[in-house]
Amino acid sequence: MNVSLEAITKDNWDQVARLTVSDAQRQFVAENAYSIAESLFSEHSVARAICVGDEPVGFIMYESLAYEGTPRDYNIYRFMVDSDFQHCGIGRQGMRLTLDALLKQEGAQRITVCYVPGNAIASDFYGSLGFREVGLSSGGEMIAEIIAQSTDA
Repeated sequence: MNVSLEAITKDNWDQVARLTVSDAQRQFVAENAYSIAESLFSEHSVARAICVGDEPVGFIMYESLAYEGTPRDYNIYRFMVDSDFQHCGIGRQGMRLTLDALLKQEGAQRITVCYVPGNAIASDFYGSLGFREVGLSSGGEMIAEIIAQSTDA
């Protein structure tokens, strides 16, 4: 299965906006249309479609935390895979592609994700990718992080 990350464009934004999660997951995920609009007005945000071949099947959005004074830190704050494409490894591949791209950024030190406490599926998923829970945000979300391996000799 050929999974890739693609820019959100005038040709695919509508397909990405129409992707949905199951009813049980809706409380944990922002609507893609809102996220796409948000990404257009935030200079630090990057939105990508997770595609299989040419078909968008998921969405991911991350930001550089340079505006918070930590230019080597990144935060992944939106992530979803359409309910028809879950449990196939697509989300894991899309997340791995994102992590690899962020960790290759010069000087990258830390990548965080946040999720609703008690979301065991998210906790297990992120944990399996190497994220470690570090506590709650001021907004009450669980923060998990990956610390980049130093390449200093």
